[in-house]
Amino acid sequence: MRTVLGVATVLVLTAGLVRGDDAGPRAVIDKALKAVGGADKVARFKAMTWKEKGKFYGFGDAMDYAGNYAIQWPDKFRMEIENVFTIVLDGDKGWMSMGGSTTELTKDQLTEQQAGQYAGWVANLVSLKDKAYSLAPLGEQKVDGKAAVGVRVSHRDRPDVSLYFDKDTGLLAKSEFRIKPADQGGKEVVQEFWFKDYQEVQGVKQPSKIVLHRDGKKFVEAELSSQKLEEKLDAKVFEKP
Repeated sequence: MRTVLGVATVLVLTAGLVRGDDAGPRAVIDKALKAVGGADKVARFKAMTWKEKGKFYGFGDAMDYAGNYAIQWPDKFRMEIENVFTIVLDGDKGWMSMGGSTTELTKDQLTEQQAGQYAGWVANLVSLKDKAYSLAPLGEQKVDGKAAVGVRVSHRDRPDVSLYFDKDTGLLAKSEFRIKPADQGGKEVVQEFWFKDYQEVQGVKQPSKIVLHRDGKKFVEAELSSQKLEEKLDAKVFEKP
Protein backbone atom coordinates (compact mmCIF):
# COMPACT_ATOMS: atom_id res chain seq x y z
CA MET A 1 0.00 0.00 0.00
CA ARG A 2 2.83 2.38 0.89
CA THR A 3 4.44 1.59 -2.47
CA VAL A 4 1.27 2.44 -4.37
CA LEU A 5 0.83 5.65 -2.41
CA GLY A 6 4.48 6.51 -2.96
CA VAL A 7 4.22 6.02 -6.71
CA ALA A 8 1.02 8.06 -6.78
CA THR A 9 2.68 10.85 -4.83
CA VAL A 10 5.66 10.91 -7.22
CA LEU A 11 3.33 11.04 -10.22
CA VAL A 12 1.34 13.91 -8.74
CA LEU A 13 4.48 15.87 -7.87
CA THR A 14 6.02 15.18 -11.28
CA ALA A 15 2.86 16.33 -13.04
CA GLY A 16 2.92 19.48 -10.95
CA LEU A 17 6.52 20.14 -11.91
CA VAL A 18 5.78 19.65 -15.62
CA ARG A 19 2.86 22.03 -15.43
CA GLY A 20 4.98 24.48 -13.49
CA ASP A 21 7.81 24.34 -16.04
CA ASP A 22 5.37 24.89 -18.89
CA ALA A 23 3.60 27.73 -17.11
CA GLY A 24 6.84 29.41 -16.06
CA PRO A 25 8.38 29.97 -19.51
CA ARG A 26 5.03 30.90 -21.03
CA ALA A 27 4.54 33.46 -18.27
CA VAL A 28 7.96 34.90 -19.16
CA ILE A 29 6.92 35.17 -22.82
CA ASP A 30 3.58 36.75 -21.88
CA LYS A 31 5.38 39.29 -19.69
CA ALA A 32 7.76 40.12 -22.54
CA LEU A 33 4.92 40.62 -25.03
CA LYS A 34 3.13 42.87 -22.56
CA ALA A 35 6.36 44.83 -22.00
CA VAL A 36 6.78 45.63 -25.70
CA GLY A 37 3.18 46.74 -26.14
CA GLY A 38 0.98 43.67 -26.22
CA ALA A 39 0.62 40.56 -28.36
CA ASP A 40 -2.12 42.10 -30.51
CA LYS A 41 0.08 45.03 -31.57
CA VAL A 42 3.05 42.80 -32.26
CA ALA A 43 0.93 40.40 -34.31
CA ARG A 44 -0.56 43.26 -36.34
CA PHE A 45 2.82 44.41 -37.67
CA LYS A 46 4.30 41.61 -39.74
CA ALA A 47 6.96 43.75 -41.43
CA MET A 48 9.50 46.43 -40.64
CA THR A 49 12.01 48.69 -42.39
CA TRP A 50 14.93 50.55 -40.82
CA LYS A 51 18.33 52.12 -41.36
CA GLU A 52 21.44 51.02 -39.58
CA LYS A 53 24.92 52.34 -38.83
CA GLY A 54 27.57 50.44 -36.99
CA LYS A 55 30.88 48.65 -36.83
CA PHE A 56 31.81 45.27 -38.30
CA TYR A 57 34.55 43.26 -36.55
CA GLY A 58 34.61 40.18 -38.78
CA PHE A 59 38.08 40.94 -40.14
CA GLY A 60 39.55 42.00 -36.80
CA ASP A 61 39.67 45.79 -36.78
CA ALA A 62 36.38 47.68 -36.61
CA MET A 63 34.99 48.72 -40.00
CA ASP A 64 32.23 51.32 -40.25
CA TYR A 65 29.17 50.45 -42.31
CA ALA A 66 25.73 51.81 -43.12
CA GLY A 67 22.77 49.84 -44.37
CA ASN A 68 19.09 49.75 -45.24
CA TYR A 69 16.97 46.83 -44.10
CA ALA A 70 13.53 45.31 -44.62
CA ILE A 71 11.94 42.27 -43.05
CA GLN A 72 8.61 40.53 -43.43
CA TRP A 73 7.78 37.66 -41.12
CA PRO A 74 8.23 34.83 -41.24
CA ASP A 75 10.53 34.30 -44.25
CA LYS A 76 11.54 37.48 -46.13
CA PHE A 77 14.55 39.68 -45.45
CA ARG A 78 16.57 42.32 -47.30
CA MET A 79 19.92 43.77 -46.21
CA GLU A 80 21.59 46.44 -48.31
CA ILE A 81 25.04 47.45 -47.06
CA GLU A 82 25.75 50.72 -48.82
CA ASN A 83 28.42 50.50 -51.52
CA VAL A 84 29.18 46.88 -50.67
CA PHE A 85 26.39 44.35 -51.33
CA THR A 86 22.70 43.52 -51.11
CA ILE A 87 21.45 40.14 -49.91
CA VAL A 88 17.84 39.00 -49.97
CA LEU A 89 15.97 36.02 -48.58
CA ASP A 90 12.60 35.37 -50.19
CA GLY A 91 11.14 32.24 -48.69
CA ASP A 92 12.87 29.19 -50.18
CA LYS A 93 15.12 31.24 -52.47
CA GLY A 94 17.46 34.20 -52.27
CA TRP A 95 19.97 36.30 -54.15
CA MET A 96 22.97 38.54 -53.69
CA SER A 97 24.07 41.59 -55.65
CA MET A 98 27.69 42.75 -55.45
CA GLY A 99 30.08 44.51 -57.80
CA GLY A 100 27.46 45.01 -60.46
CA SER A 101 26.43 41.34 -60.72
CA THR A 102 23.53 39.45 -59.17
CA THR A 103 23.65 35.74 -58.31
CA GLU A 104 21.45 33.19 -56.60
CA LEU A 105 22.44 32.30 -53.06
CA THR A 106 24.39 29.09 -52.72
CA LYS A 107 22.85 26.26 -50.71
CA ASP A 108 25.03 27.14 -47.71
CA GLN A 109 24.23 30.85 -47.96
CA LEU A 110 20.50 30.12 -48.21
CA THR A 111 20.62 27.75 -45.24
CA GLU A 112 22.44 30.39 -43.19
CA GLN A 113 19.92 33.11 -44.04
CA GLN A 114 16.97 30.85 -43.29
CA ALA A 115 18.45 29.84 -39.93
CA GLY A 116 18.99 33.46 -38.95
CA GLN A 117 15.51 34.39 -40.14
CA TYR A 118 13.94 31.61 -38.08
CA ALA A 119 15.80 32.75 -34.97
CA GLY A 120 14.55 36.28 -35.60
CA TRP A 121 11.00 35.02 -35.98
CA VAL A 122 11.29 33.24 -32.63
CA ALA A 123 12.64 36.43 -31.05
CA ASN A 124 9.58 38.27 -32.39
CA LEU A 125 7.77 36.23 -29.68
CA VAL A 126 4.24 36.37 -31.07
CA SER A 127 4.70 33.02 -32.85
CA LEU A 128 5.41 31.37 -29.49
CA LYS A 129 1.73 31.55 -28.59
CA ASP A 130 1.43 28.53 -30.90
CA LYS A 131 1.57 25.29 -28.91
CA ALA A 132 3.78 23.81 -31.65
CA TYR A 133 6.63 25.56 -29.87
CA SER A 134 7.92 23.82 -26.77
CA LEU A 135 9.28 26.06 -24.03
CA ALA A 136 11.66 25.08 -21.25
CA PRO A 137 13.27 27.13 -18.47
CA LEU A 138 16.99 27.88 -18.67
CA GLY A 139 17.44 29.60 -15.33
CA GLU A 140 19.12 32.96 -14.88
CA GLN A 141 22.32 34.51 -16.20
CA LYS A 142 23.82 37.95 -16.57
CA VAL A 143 23.36 39.70 -19.93
CA ASP A 144 25.33 42.91 -20.28
CA GLY A 145 25.65 43.01 -16.50
CA LYS A 146 21.94 42.60 -15.78
CA ALA A 147 20.00 39.60 -14.47
CA ALA A 148 18.07 37.80 -17.18
CA VAL A 149 15.67 34.83 -17.20
CA GLY A 150 16.19 32.20 -19.90
CA VAL A 151 13.72 30.22 -22.02
CA ARG A 152 14.70 27.54 -24.52
CA VAL A 153 12.43 27.39 -27.59
CA SER A 154 12.16 24.07 -29.45
CA HIS A 155 10.23 23.16 -32.57
CA ARG A 156 10.19 20.01 -34.66
CA ASP A 157 12.82 20.09 -37.46
CA ARG A 158 14.16 23.42 -36.23
CA PRO A 159 17.25 24.21 -34.16
CA ASP A 160 16.71 25.35 -30.59
CA VAL A 161 16.82 29.06 -29.83
CA SER A 162 17.58 30.35 -26.34
CA LEU A 163 15.99 33.63 -25.27
CA TYR A 164 16.96 35.68 -22.22
CA PHE A 165 14.70 38.37 -20.80
CA ASP A 166 15.61 41.24 -18.50
CA LYS A 167 14.39 40.14 -15.07
CA ASP A 168 13.10 43.61 -14.18
CA THR A 169 11.58 44.94 -17.41
CA GLY A 170 10.64 41.65 -19.06
CA LEU A 171 12.14 42.86 -22.36
CA LEU A 172 14.17 40.48 -24.53
CA ALA A 173 17.86 41.01 -23.73
CA LYS A 174 19.51 38.25 -25.77
CA SER A 175 18.84 35.50 -28.28
CA GLU A 176 21.30 32.66 -28.78
CA PHE A 177 21.45 29.89 -31.36
CA ARG A 178 23.87 27.79 -33.38
CA ILE A 179 24.49 28.57 -37.03
CA LYS A 180 26.91 27.61 -39.80
CA PRO A 181 27.92 30.86 -41.54
CA ALA A 182 28.88 30.39 -45.19
CA ASP A 183 31.97 32.55 -44.66
CA GLN A 184 33.17 30.14 -41.94
CA GLY A 185 33.39 27.19 -44.31
CA GLY A 186 30.56 25.31 -42.62
CA LYS A 187 31.98 25.62 -39.11
CA GLU A 188 29.22 25.86 -36.51
CA VAL A 189 29.32 28.87 -34.23
CA VAL A 190 27.23 30.13 -31.34
CA GLN A 191 25.58 33.36 -32.44
CA GLU A 192 24.23 35.83 -29.89
CA PHE A 193 22.19 38.97 -30.42
CA TRP A 194 22.09 41.44 -27.52
CA PHE A 195 19.14 43.86 -27.66
CA LYS A 196 19.56 47.26 -26.01
CA ASP A 197 18.06 50.72 -25.55
CA TYR A 198 14.44 49.98 -26.41
CA GLN A 199 12.44 52.83 -27.96
CA GLU A 200 8.73 53.00 -28.73
CA VAL A 201 7.89 52.70 -32.44
CA GLN A 202 4.20 53.02 -33.32
CA GLY A 203 3.20 51.72 -29.91
CA VAL A 204 5.65 48.79 -29.92
CA LYS A 205 9.00 48.88 -28.13
CA GLN A 206 11.93 48.03 -30.38
CA PRO A 207 15.67 47.84 -29.60
CA SER A 208 17.62 50.77 -31.02
CA LYS A 209 20.98 49.08 -30.47
CA ILE A 210 21.98 45.51 -31.27
CA VAL A 211 25.30 43.78 -30.61
CA LEU A 212 26.09 40.51 -32.40
CA HIS A 213 28.60 38.04 -30.96
CA ARG A 214 29.99 34.88 -32.53
CA ASP A 215 31.56 32.34 -30.18
CA GLY A 216 31.78 35.06 -27.55
CA LYS A 217 33.59 37.57 -29.78
CA LYS A 218 32.01 40.83 -30.85
CA PHE A 219 31.07 40.62 -34.53
CA VAL A 220 28.80 43.61 -35.17
CA GLU A 221 27.66 46.68 -33.25
CA ALA A 222 24.62 48.40 -34.74
CA GLU A 223 22.49 51.46 -34.10
CA LEU A 224 19.04 51.44 -35.67
CA SER A 225 17.11 54.48 -36.89
CA SER A 226 14.09 55.38 -39.04
CA GLN A 227 12.31 52.25 -37.84
CA LYS A 228 8.87 51.83 -39.39
CA LEU A 229 6.43 49.00 -38.70
CA GLU A 230 4.19 47.78 -41.51
CA GLU A 231 1.42 45.25 -41.91
CA LYS A 232 2.90 44.12 -45.23
CA LEU A 233 5.63 45.23 -47.64
CA ASP A 234 5.45 45.40 -51.41
CA ALA A 235 6.65 42.12 -52.92
CA LYS A 236 9.00 44.13 -55.16
CA VAL A 237 11.20 44.83 -52.12
CA PHE A 238 12.39 41.22 -52.27
CA GLU A 239 12.33 40.63 -56.03
CA LYS A 240 15.54 39.77 -57.84
CA PRO A 241 16.56 42.62 -60.21
